[in-house]
Amino acid sequence: MLKTICFMLLASVAGSTAAQATVRPDPADPKAAVPARPYESVLKDYRPYIDPDVAHWRQSNEEMGRLGGHVGHVPKAQGPTVQPAAKPPAQGGHGSHK
Repeated sequence: MLKTICFMLLASVAGSTAAQATVRPDPADPKAAVPARPYESVLKDYRPYIDPDVAHWRQSNEEMGRLGGHVGHVPKAQGPTVQPAAKPPAQGGHGSHK
């Protein structure tokens, strides 16, 4: 069993080194053969800007008045108000460092 495991490990290492043994051309050699790269434009996915439809100013003003102004985009919740939590005691300087 141990011989089989050792043989399998040796075979896998030998196979991986054989796969990496391909000779690469010298990058400094100007006559080295390299694969051709097709031209791909950087603007192939370009979409021209289109101005969005703008609402009429009078309709926008009427809607803001109905909502309660700029701050009134989200109406306040009706119901009991929540009291803010009590403030923690003030600490001097950097937290608990004294």
